[in-house]
Amino acid sequence: MHVFLGLCSNLGDREMYLVQARDLLMKQNVLVMGQSEVRETAPLGGLDQPDYLNQVIECQTDLEPEDLLAVCKFVEGEMGRPVKPANIGNVSFGAAPVSEERWESRVIDIDILYYGDRIVDKPNLQIPHRGAADRKFELEGMCDLQPDFVHPVLKKSMQNLLNGA
Repeated sequence: MHVFLGLCSNLGDREMYLVQARDLLMKQNVLVMGQSEVRETAPLGGLDQPDYLNQVIECQTDLEPEDLLAVCKFVEGEMGRPVKPANIGNVSFGAAPVSEERWESRVIDIDILYYGDRIVDKPNLQIPHRGAADRKFELEGMCDLQPDFVHPVLKKSMQNLLNGA
């Protein structure tokens, strides 16, 4: 399946953490096929914390959405994000991020932005990602990769969403 993931980091060597996340995803059956420019943004919510580096990556995987989520949480845990035991989907890595404050500083955050044209609405997983159509840095990242990709709910291309159309 063709998927788009959002990566962000605002602690430590932010650029290195983006590279490390891509490498770890590749080791978990998530083939990274393309990457957007890296964009620096102020924290959401007006919090007093370091700026984030954000990037969208285009990937190919055979994993189902819940299993891809488990892989993303596993990679976050491997990179030092606080974890607790969890089973997500059919993949059991034994770790998922503990409950954090919304928009808390982090070494890495990996969000599933789009999973092809599928729509998933479960308590632990919403695809398309809730903020994907509203966050300029994610729309710009998507436009770097696939400006004609159509949001499965809004039925508008990434370029049209970015342009406010």
